[in-house]
Amino acid sequence: MSAQFHWPASIAAACLLAACQASPPTHYFALTEVTPTTPRATLAAQIPIRVERVMIPGELDRLELVRRSTVNQLQIATFDRWAAPLDDMIRRVLADDLAARLAPATIASVNEPAAGEPRRHLFVGVHEFSADEHGTVVLRAAWLLQTPNAASARGSEEVAVEAGSSTADAVVAAMSRALAAFADRMAVSFAAHTEEKKSE
Repeated sequence: MSAQFHWPASIAAACLLAACQASPPTHYFALTEVTPTTPRATLAAQIPIRVERVMIPGELDRLELVRRSTVNQLQIATFDRWAAPLDDMIRRVLADDLAARLAPATIASVNEPAAGEPRRHLFVGVHEFSADEHGTVVLRAAWLLQTPNAASARGSEEVAVEAGSSTADAVVAAMSRALAAFADRMAVSFAAHTEEKKSE
């Protein structure tokens, strides 16, 4: 009786162990800075810019990579995950991308302590940042640059980058390139805004 009672439990435990052993490994990914291919944008000496906050849609605010399979359907990659919260990662990498595209000391570190120095404040709202089932990454985002005692500047951009593959590695690399292209366009806009203020 005792042996018969424990036999089903042993089978269940063995099946559970086999299922765990058969599960694919979890992979962790990070966005990275992309070296610019054009000269730094020229800005007149101004108050440094600090990337204050990046806001992302709720469906992207998760550790798993998200892909868009149809207009109304998403795919959540259970075993492909971000190494850190996506909004924080975008903020850090975007700051690095901008720093590489603007004059030295134009971009303040996102990790600097609050010491009371004047700063211009950059806010970014991401509306879409994912790949479709074919590996095309689309980034749609708006930005707002606030300058103390001056008019704010704002803009919006849409960037599409082909990953060349639907693998997670290729998609994440394409997302990094899309973020760099977004930084390219913002750097140009910041320079144009500076010129407008000089001519006023």
